[in-house]
Amino acid sequence: MEFYYVEYVLADVLSEVEKKHISLRAAMAEYFTKRRELEPIKGLARAYALGLLRKYRLVDFIIEETLGIKIEELNLWEKNLLRALIYELKFRNVKLDRVLKVSRKLSRIRLDLEILKTVKTTSTRSLLKRKSGLERLSIKYSQPEWVVRYLVNILGREEAEKLLRKFNKKPTLWIRVNTLKTSKRKLLKVLKRRGLKVSEDSDLPDVLRIETSMSLSRIPEHGLGFFYVQDKASILAGHVLSPKPGELILDMCTAPGSKALHIATLTRNRSFILGLDWKSARLRTLLENARRLGVYSITVIAMDSRTFSPPKRFDKILLDPDCTSLGRLGHSPEIRFWIKENMIFKMRKLQYELLNRGIDLLKKGGTLVYSTCTLTKEENEFLIKQALEERSDIELEETVPKIGLEGLEGLVEAQRLYPHLHDTQGFFIAKIRKIK
Repeated sequence: MEFYYVEYVLADVLSEVEKKHISLRAAMAEYFTKRRELEPIKGLARAYALGLLRKYRLVDFIIEETLGIKIEELNLWEKNLLRALIYELKFRNVKLDRVLKVSRKLSRIRLDLEILKTVKTTSTRSLLKRKSGLERLSIKYSQPEWVVRYLVNILGREEAEKLLRKFNKKPTLWIRVNTLKTSKRKLLKVLKRRGLKVSEDSDLPDVLRIETSMSLSRIPEHGLGFFYVQDKASILAGHVLSPKPGELILDMCTAPGSKALHIATLTRNRSFILGLDWKSARLRTLLENARRLGVYSITVIAMDSRTFSPPKRFDKILLDPDCTSLGRLGHSPEIRFWIKENMIFKMRKLQYELLNRGIDLLKKGGTLVYSTCTLTKEENEFLIKQALEERSDIELEETVPKIGLEGLEGLVEAQRLYPHLHDTQGFFIAKIRKIK
């Protein structure tokens, strides 16, 4: 049946991603829940979609240059089907006859074998020579041009291109050992017996690096709660917070709960952790994972942290607010579809309001860790510097353990992690102590 062509599935899923600004994971979960008969090709569709998303601007450029078609003039579904077809024609070993057959679903475009041969044999390198400067880099690495310009400004062209190249490679997969249920050494042995290629991390005591391509959720130890899939940079934020048993701890933007669950593990369930998030549906995931991991020291409330007025002040606060997510452009390449430069300033306003409220909620001597998975200075260093300039009751502390590079703008106590240097998401961490 034609419906089963993976290219049609891809057009359906990517159209939902682009239209609703949702993650590829969420779009695929919804799609395959409704179409369970297609479950056998879910893995193929996901790998295919990730490959296309990491090259979508280059594919659009090839379409416009070789076919003379303005991609944005097509309806959403046909645009994504055409992208899928040209992607596999140029970057996958797919026969021309198959591409031609699948293309018959296109109503406004008629492809034939001669056209497909022309597209296939035209040199991508020669096409790119028609562009120059940042526009060429933007097309080559399939990133919004403003993102390329921003990265070049803070890193320099050579280093920025290394980062852009890394964004288009499969990211490193990290897991956090759930020390409430097992030890790193025991889990390492078990996973190796399962046939996984896994190694210890030299920086953090509860982190393992996975080098095997497989669905970790299907491993029995995952269901038993022996580990949690979490990026190393995210795990680092918990260690920088350095929570202790008996402390009152607030996670201001807690869902989906990775860091709160880690904090509970570090304190052996002997601290009181309050997690706030304004979307109640997102908190369900946290509670489900808490049960699996054996965590029972987290209480959650669905509310906006900016309006929270508790009877007591907190010893420790973690603030990891929504951000532009530039550090996740490799892990979640679909972000490229909708990320706009003006979002920086919209996010920054919310982040600064949350930061000030978080500081107000700290007791004297308490610490707040601010972290984001983005790379803009406006959402990171500039925001922290503004708080330091406007308030006399805080000071910056060293972020230990120090794995990343020093923060920019003179914030040497903070740290930045970059995918091409640290094999993590792009990340920023700063630590603030309340002194009054």
